[in-house]
Amino acid sequence: MKKLVLLFACLIPLLAFTACEEKDSPLRFSQEEISNPKDVKLEYYSPDPSCVAKMYWITANSCASKISLRCTNANSIAIENHEGKILEEYTSAQGQWKAELVSSNTITFTFNEIDGNSIDESYSTSEGFNVISQTKKGVVRANIGVTRLTKSTDPI
Repeated sequence: MKKLVLLFACLIPLLAFTACEEKDSPLRFSQEEISNPKDVKLEYYSPDPSCVAKMYWITANSCASKISLRCTNANSIAIENHEGKILEEYTSAQGQWKAELVSSNTITFTFNEIDGNSIDESYSTSEGFNVISQTKKGVVRANIGVTRLTKSTDPI
């Protein structure tokens, strides 16, 4: 009986580690420039432990700020909206921020100042898009999400 328990004790962690290998984002970004570090931040994480590829997430409060991301493993990138259309600039549905391709591998996010008293919406909005690049193996994508804390000026 002890051998059976020992076998299961060794087998369960092994299965847990081999059942799902977390995938890195196929495009890697580094933070190049940030105007107000207390008002905006970049995170790289996996939102779901069930084999979802890692993604980039930007969180910004309601203050005006900018952040630039440079792709470190591709020389040419493009912005892709939810319909698959290639863009050089993406503006959020609420008009609270925009992402703009400023060079072949750099995207700048500009966050407009939001007057929290004039907004009847929730305390935050979230939206995202894909960044794509053509490689020898085909098109690769990375997801970038943005959360805007519309009624907060507290540091992030």
